[in-house]
Amino acid sequence: MRKTGLLVGLLAVVAVMVVGCSGTSAKPVGAVTASSAVAAAPKVVNTICPIEGGAVDPNTVPDSLTREFKGQKVGFCCAGCPAVWDKLSDAEKEAKLKAVMTQK
Repeated sequence: MRKTGLLVGLLAVVAVMVVGCSGTSAKPVGAVTASSAVAAAPKVVNTICPIEGGAVDPNTVPDSLTREFKGQKVGFCCAGCPAVWDKLSDAEKEAKLKAVMTQK
């Protein structure tokens, strides 16, 4: 019985990881809503994820989905993207960030 519970839990985690980078713009748990934010400056410089191209809300992106790069805070759409970003060279990071910054 305990093995079945562990298997179900493991499958749920894997499903979340696979679906997590689908580019959807679901709010993360505990996100600040527009009504509770008081004209705060955006937390990140981008609105599009430089890895997957998903939407990034610059005002509500959690710190766990951000990275500092050349004095700027960059946001990502899901938990898998910061790890991919971390493996890129500075030149690759710069090119990816530049590409999403020019998109509207």
